[in-house]
Amino acid sequence: MGGATNDRISKNLYRTKKQFVATNEGPDNVRALYTFKEELEQSEDQQAKEVLVDVYDLLDFKKDAYELLCQIGNRSDKKTLKRLGILKDYAENWGNHYALPRPKTPEEKQKEKERQAQLGLPAFRYHPNPLETGAFEESADGVVCDCCGKTTHIFYTAPFYAVEDIAYLCPECIANGEAARKYDGSFQDDFSVDDGVDDPEKLDELIHRTPGYSGWQQEYWRAHCGDYCAYLGHVGARELRALGVLEEVLDDPMWDDEQKKMIQESVNGGHLQCYLFQCLHCGKHLVWMDFD
Repeated sequence: MGGATNDRISKNLYRTKKQFVATNEGPDNVRALYTFKEELEQSEDQQAKEVLVDVYDLLDFKKDAYELLCQIGNRSDKKTLKRLGILKDYAENWGNHYALPRPKTPEEKQKEKERQAQLGLPAFRYHPNPLETGAFEESADGVVCDCCGKTTHIFYTAPFYAVEDIAYLCPECIANGEAARKYDGSFQDDFSVDDGVDDPEKLDELIHRTPGYSGWQQEYWRAHCGDYCAYLGHVGARELRALGVLEEVLDDPMWDDEQKKMIQESVNGGHLQCYLFQCLHCGKHLVWMDFD
């Protein structure tokens, strides 16, 4: 790779990083940084690898940044050694688990819906992407659903409140309400929800036929426009900026100024965890937050 290409890489990093920071990590620029990352990963050039360490670090792929810097870094350089020490701590404690997710385009969201349909995953109105949020996991070998006794390759991993200890539930037994009926259980505490939803059928669907999510404390479900919201997943301030919705979630009478500051400083996986919801009717984004 020649000098002209190296100059292009450096300029591309500078431009992409500048846009990334200037827009508070807006969705278009997060996608641009991912595209640049994928381009760099195809190169064997030393400078490209050095730039890739920076890109991994920007996107919080801490484990990848640390491992790559271990391979290519000059250990006689004090700055490199200091950076390795910092990245090592992040890599050991975080890995890549809290890497900034790549915001999906409408086309990618549609493909995800189609994939879920191909897997036979029922549509859950209040939890539309339960595989992505971790409420379900996939098993290549399959497990036996405790409720129906059938083998399933997708099983539930989030909270289920029942007297009996249930190991596995398939998506179908949750969607049709059979799991809640058979074990007299629920997937969400009916007192830990927003007010303003008058239709009892909507509450029944939420607590008996919707997969829940795992929080630090008691999980809470937001509502808007007279209906419960769709749960989208765990987030921190960086994820909210990447999605372009940070200011939107702060515009919420539920939070006072001190709590809004907490949301602005939140870190996904940290002591203060935020959970993202979206109104099914007007599209507004809301969060819930709790502490470990």
